[in-house]
Amino acid sequence: MTLISMNKFLFNLLFILFFTPTCFAQKGQPKLGKIDMEDLLMKQCSYDKDAVAFKLIDWGNLYYDRGNSEMLFKTIVEIRQRIKILKEEGLSYANVTIPYYTKNNTEKISKIEAFVYNIDAAGKIEVNTINKNSTYTKKINNFYSDLIIPLPNVKVGSVIEYKYTLERQTMTNIKDWYFQHSIPTRYSEYEVSVPLIFKFSLQQFTNDSVEIKDELLDEFLSSNQGVMKVKLIHKKFIMRNLKALPNEPFMTTEKDYQQRLEFQLSQIDYGKGDIVNLQTNWGDVIKNLKTDEDFGKQLDVEIPKAEQLITTVKLLTTDEQKVQFLFTYFQKNFIWNEKESIYSFLGLKQTWDTKVGSTGDINLLFVKLLKEAGVRAFPILFSTRSNGSVNKLAPFINQFNTVLCVATINNNSVVIDATEKLFTYSLIPTKINNTYGFIVDDNVGKWILVNDSKNKYKSIVAHNGIIDENGILLGESSVYSSGYAKLERLKKWVTNKSEFEDDYFNDKGSIVFKEQIIVNNIDDASKALEQKVNYSYTLNNSGSYKYFTTNYFTDFTINPFLSEERVTDIDFSYLQDYQYFSNFTLSSNYVFDELPKNITMIMPDKSITFNRFAEVEDNVLNIRVTIEFKNSVYPASVYPEFKEFYKEMFEKLNEQIVIKKK
Repeated sequence: MTLISMNKFLFNLLFILFFTPTCFAQKGQPKLGKIDMEDLLMKQCSYDKDAVAFKLIDWGNLYYDRGNSEMLFKTIVEIRQRIKILKEEGLSYANVTIPYYTKNNTEKISKIEAFVYNIDAAGKIEVNTINKNSTYTKKINNFYSDLIIPLPNVKVGSVIEYKYTLERQTMTNIKDWYFQHSIPTRYSEYEVSVPLIFKFSLQQFTNDSVEIKDELLDEFLSSNQGVMKVKLIHKKFIMRNLKALPNEPFMTTEKDYQQRLEFQLSQIDYGKGDIVNLQTNWGDVIKNLKTDEDFGKQLDVEIPKAEQLITTVKLLTTDEQKVQFLFTYFQKNFIWNEKESIYSFLGLKQTWDTKVGSTGDINLLFVKLLKEAGVRAFPILFSTRSNGSVNKLAPFINQFNTVLCVATINNNSVVIDATEKLFTYSLIPTKINNTYGFIVDDNVGKWILVNDSKNKYKSIVAHNGIIDENGILLGESSVYSSGYAKLERLKKWVTNKSEFEDDYFNDKGSIVFKEQIIVNNIDDASKALEQKVNYSYTLNNSGSYKYFTTNYFTDFTINPFLSEERVTDIDFSYLQDYQYFSNFTLSSNYVFDELPKNITMIMPDKSITFNRFAEVEDNVLNIRVTIEFKNSVYPASVYPEFKEFYKEMFEKLNEQIVIKKK
């Protein structure tokens, strides 16, 4: 869930122990390997016509089976997916990649079956199956791998289907289930069969109708102690005709908004008063992390080669100086390998030697060296914005995907990402702004909301020019980007200068650049990023009139909020502040005929303010525009007002200035 509560979702907290017995209506789905001609002839999803692909069947079945020598049971999950490819863009859904947890063989995938259905030249159903030897596993890191299932002869109109069994060496964890995805789903069903000795809580995040069926069964189950008779609760959760969750501008991640089920084990009741409470807490998480070979144990590893650096840092007077010096050293000497992690898989010694690593490698090393230099510092765990929000009520380490450093400077907690190459440490990384972080300190841990209210996305654009007797604007413009605006543009400039020019300056109609864009203050974090351009701009004309707009080189050339409805919150990540200045001198044979009017617009909740002032004096036009955002997050519930404000604002920004000959 995001920081803004999403009241569209129905949130239920249920215990699986409590149920109402019913009989299951067995409405069978098509058998694996069999398909109806109607599905192959389908051209679009009837209730989501823009869909590029369509999940026809999304089915899961979880049950318990014999465990290993150390565990009474293990859990088995059978998964079946059937997907219709509707458009070229939907072909990516045929690239089947299944992630699973492979450390210590915790999870295994077996019984893989896959099919591709087409209509052949004779109009008959053609079925292609995969060679089981063609599937392969790709290791991602020490914890995770991907199973790749290559599918043959997939094209627009095909239906693909695959099924596999996931064996999990755990009896205390029920796999969560996601009903809703980035493409529509016709039928989604999750079956769960759990011995009543396990007490699970269920969190249900849904806003569409869910059909729930359950029954109590007497079953014989295999365990590591032989066959045993148990009471079993069997539940089905069914949803139908779910629309796709759209990928909307400035949303965090689809995971925060998907209709889903989340399970958490609370206790095991062996009977006769023998009850084991398994509701872990965040203190337990810290204890486990402190003894983990790839986390806490790494902070105790000695790195003799770093002693000289630590000695130098210790000589500095204040904690702020120490943090700044060490951060600058990391910026100049360490390279992030673009991988997020909360662990140091390489080990801090190797990270120091190679000067390359993941966020876990580099930031844990940064924490360690700060501590040795006498600065109070701890690791802080995050789930990045693209990974989804954390549930603070569920103390599970796998919710997090990255670790940063939190240091105390002048009695203030400062979150630092030592992998950042382009900006000062005081700017909170956008990937974790507006999220909660969990500090792994010496005691029970602490949650903090990371929200940058000091730094903003700031942009100033200044146009200066002369409109000559031929109706050509000869201009020069300067763009000053500071705060998050500088960070975003710097990253683009460093990685791809051509894309930088295309994104921010090119494709502006009849503007012709006289020379290359000049970019200054790249290495000076204290100054705004200055971008200077010289150009000519042929004004549009209609008879004796010519007209133009001053809305170019700004951040508001394309309105991203045009859809009639919106499902997700708008999360910009930061506050925003814009100032646009235009100063144009008109040739003596022209006069201004029509000018934009002075105006002030304010959102109903006063969270956005738009001001424009325009005047002409001695054939010189001056326009000043200011736009201020006082919120960084706008809930979906205010989207109608937000959309209308944006529409009017863009109309004002793009109003034409009209001149005519004397």
